Order: sequence, then C-alpha cells, then structure tokens
Amino acid sequence: MSWVTATWAAAIAACVTLAVTNMLVWLLDRTARAHLLMAIATIGTAGIGVCEILMMRAETPERYGLVLRWVHVPVTIVVVGLVGFVRIYLDAGRPWLAWTVICTRMFASLALNFLFPLGLVYTTVVRLRPVPLFGETVSVAEGIRNPWGFLGPLSTALMLAFFADAAVTTWRRGDRRRACTLGGSTLLYSAVGLVHPTLINEGKLRSPYFLTFAFLGILAAMSFELARDVLRARALAGQLKSSEADARESEQRLRLAVGAASIVIWVWDVERDDFWLSPETRALRGYRDSERINCARFLQSVHPDDRERVREALEASLAGEREYEIEYRFVSPGGERWVSSKGVVERDAAGNAVRMRGASVDITARKAADAELLLQRNELAHLSRVTILGELSGSLAHELNQPLTAILSNAQAAQRHLAGPAPDLGEVQEILKDIVAEDKRAGEVIRRLRLLLRKGEVIHQPLDLSGAVEDVLKITRSDLVHQDVAVTIDAAAGLPAVIGDRVQLQQVLLNLVVNGSEAMAGATAPGERRLTIRVGRDEAGGVRVSVADCGPGIPAERLANVFEPFFTTKPHGLGLGLAVCRTIIEAHGGRIWAENNPDAPGATFHFSIPVAAERA
Repeated sequence: MSWVTATWAAAIAACVTLAVTNMLVWLLDRTARAHLLMAIATIGTAGIGVCEILMMRAETPERYGLVLRWVHVPVTIVVVGLVGFVRIYLDAGRPWLAWTVICTRMFASLALNFLFPLGLVYTTVVRLRPVPLFGETVSVAEGIRNPWGFLGPLSTALMLAFFADAAVTTWRRGDRRRACTLGGSTLLYSAVGLVHPTLINEGKLRSPYFLTFAFLGILAAMSFELARDVLRARALAGQLKSSEADARESEQRLRLAVGAASIVIWVWDVERDDFWLSPETRALRGYRDSERINCARFLQSVHPDDRERVREALEASLAGEREYEIEYRFVSPGGERWVSSKGVVERDAAGNAVRMRGASVDITARKAADAELLLQRNELAHLSRVTILGELSGSLAHELNQPLTAILSNAQAAQRHLAGPAPDLGEVQEILKDIVAEDKRAGEVIRRLRLLLRKGEVIHQPLDLSGAVEDVLKITRSDLVHQDVAVTIDAAAGLPAVIGDRVQLQQVLLNLVVNGSEAMAGATAPGERRLTIRVGRDEAGGVRVSVADCGPGIPAERLANVFEPFFTTKPHGLGLGLAVCRTIIEAHGGRIWAENNPDAPGATFHFSIPVAAERA
C-alpha cells in the first residue's frame, strides 16, 4: 500500500470511528442531537476522503471530472453537520447566517453542480498532470473554469463567517476555551479548506485536494469538547455518589434548623432540573411526597401575577447578571402566602451554572402589616385632601363675601336712586361701574380658587432639579426593578437652583420615567431596557432635564400631538399625563418637547426651567 493511500485511509478510518462512536451515543440518548450531527459530519468527511483518493488515482480526465462532480455531495453533508453542531452544541452563531450557509451550499452542490456535465468546478477537464506526493505520483487536473464555480468558495466563506460569529459569542459568554478551540480550528480550515482549493481550481497551484484533513481538524477539536463533557459528567456522577452519605446526615441537621428558624432551605440542581425541598416544605407548598419538582413545576405553584417575575429573576441569576433575591406569592392548600427568597449560584470551572442553593422565609404577616400601614397612609392622605378642601371652602366664602356685599349694597343704592322722582343717572352709572368692578373681583377670586383646586397647593421656592430626580427614582425604584429597567443619571456639577414647586416638578419627572419604562416594556427585551436621565444647562441658560428610553420611539407624524389632551398611544390611557406636564412646565416659565433619538432606538423627552435669578 502506498503512502498516499495509507494516509487517506487512516483519516477515513478515524472519521468512521468518530461517526460510529457519536451515533452510538445518540442511539442511547436521543436528546443528544449534537452527537448525531457530529456523526453526520464525520461520515461526510469520510466520503470526501474516498473521493480525494479516487481523484488522485484517476487515469482519465473523464474519470477525474466525474469524481470531482460527486465530491460536492459529502462536502454538503459535512457543512450541514458542522453548522448544525455548532448551533446546537455551543448555542451560538446567528440562525439566519446558519441557514444562509446551508441554503447556499445546497443550491451550489445539489442544484447547479448536477446541471453541468463535469460539475461546478470545471466545464472541461483538459488533461491530468502527474504531481509527486509522498514519494509517488498522483493526478491533478487542468481544465477550463466554470463561471459558476465561485458559489463553492462563497458558501465556504459564509461558513467561516458563521464559525467566527459563534466563536465571538462564546468568548463573550465567558467560555473562552471553547471559543479558542472553535476559532483555531476555523483558522486551520481557512488555510487548508478555502485558500488551498481555490488556488488549485484557479490553476495557480498544482496539488491534490486536502479537504479531508481540513474538516478532520475541526471534527477533532469538536470531538475533544464532547469527550470533555462526558468525562465531566462522569466526574460529577462520582462526586454525587460519594456525597450521598454526607447529604443524608446533613439533611437531619437541616430539618432541625428549618424547624427552629422557620426557614425553608431549597437546592436546585440546574443540570438535572431538580428541586430538593424538605418534606415539611413539600406539604406546605402542596407537592406530593413522591413528586419530582422541576423548574416548571416550581413556577406552577407561584402566584400567576408573580410567575414571570420569578422566572426572569432565576434566569438573570443563572446568567450571572445579578444575585437571586425576590419577594413573591405562592399558592398553597392553605391559601396565598408571601415569601422572601434568596439564592446563590454554584458554577463549574468553565463558569456554567450547575447548582443553586437558597433559603426562603415566610413574610405573609409582614406583608399584611405593610398593607395595613399602606391603608392607613392612604386614609391619612384622604383626610389631608378633605382638610384642604375645607380650607378652600372657607377661603372661598371669605374672599367672595366682600365683593358680593359690595354688589348688594350698590344694587340697593341704585334702586333707591331710580325710585326717586328725579333720578341722577350719572350717579346710577357710577354705581353700575362699581357693581361691574366687584363682579370682576369675585370672578378673579373664583378663577384663582379653581386653579388651586385643580393643581393643589403650589409653593414656588428655589430647588435643585438633580435632587428632585433622585427623589423620584427613590419612589420608582421597586417598579423599575420589577420591569428590569436600568437607570443612568448624568447630572452636571454646580447647576444653579430653579424656582418651582417641588411636588409638581416631581410629578412631571415621575410621569416621564413611568412613560419611558412602559414604552420599553413590550418592545425591549429584559436586560436591554435602559433609561437615561440627564440634567444640565440648556442653550438659553436654564436647567434642562432629559429622559431618554430605548423603546420603539414615537412615529414622526405623532410627535406634534403627544402633549395634546386626550391624545394617547396606550390601550387604556386617558391622554392627560403629558398634557398636565406641559401645563405645569409652562406655568413655571419653561418649555417641554419630545424627539426621537437620532442614533439609537427610543425617544427623549426634554423640559427646561429658567434658573432662580431669571425667574426673579
């Protein structure tokens, strides 16, 4: 046997061995789709090796062209297998790019390739040239290039782009070893599997193809990762078995601690998706003793209104974005209960979450006390409003008493003058002027009181808008956390004070913050919702506050109407919030406007208030 045949036969045998091994794994575990795709890719690589041997041993141009035409079939099988393997195993790479690679390769290999007598590379194989390789002579073709031959290298370049994208995504997730493995094998294929065949087809290099070894390098790297997973799983199984005895002893101690402190201890095996809870906790939550509790079953016992929030908190904790800490309700056989839960994620050497341990405390009594306190606060606020209305009523009676008394007196005097035998019309005219003046005075009193009644008590005083922003964010902190909105404050130093009513300006800020959060709720994914609040000087010398979101923005044709009364884009909105904001800002001598972000999604609402010296 020659060295050429021996070398390619060894590569083919390695591919067949890998294919059989991975196929057996898939047959034993049908969920191991990555192993199935690896088996498909290795079978395709073995087919490429057979075709390359036949081309090197070809004696006629017709024989060489026939094999070159059919080699595209195993190449397509390898591309589909590798792209699917990377997408499923690494959970990386853009899906649209993966489908583009597959469709391009299928179109080039299975459609156009078989429309031409000699395939996609050559329209005519002119002759075969003998080339030395490993001490013997092999055949290399010279022919006329097919103008459609660029599709083969194009699909290969797209595959390399997909691999690079997957490697970058894997690197950013923190799995740098796998990223380097994929990136290194991709570079090898770039040299051997893309550049080398292109030079051969263009006639700039006389050499046989080495696609078998290019693909084999990627397959070897991926097989190494699969083998590491198997060894890690075996090691974890051994560790779990050795710790079972210790776990039984610690469980007894744990039960004593749980009973004494009224704390629920739980453990979530992330890889097996299995929750451990004490028997007492199972009974409290309504789980059967023999029931297996996975994440879906756990979330099923959570109150429907809190279920999505708990799921997002678990996912964020597993992703390393934040610690698991949440208060939620669960539905038990005894009724609805509140718990405060905290958990810590345990990770392996690669940074993957393998386990979460946590504790939950029943806070139903505390929540009931908080609800009672909130009720008392609401009643106190209602009493305060009733008191203000009472003071306004007294003020109304006092302020209107004098002009009404004057009107009555003047009217009686006019009657007396007109009842006389020779009424002085000049005097009556003066009396009527007094009546009109007093009537205007009464109307002005009513107008001012109506303004006070509509807007509440207004106290204009020097205030710091940066401090007002911080106060509003303290009020909305829980709501922003619940909606997974990150807030950034960019406040310039040394800003002058403005003259205004703190409560009303806080109302404007609160409205803009809530609107921005709601705009992002349905259009922006959790973890990408950002609200930016900037406080600084404007062009006119006043203080400007800008609230920017990253939601869908405002249609250009609606920008001019957002501050109009009863104009709203919310399904259940009244359209009064922004109209009230405009009224407040204009009453402070400022202006308010909205615009779409020029270089990013979302909209920004601005308002500007004159500084204290200008208002004075």
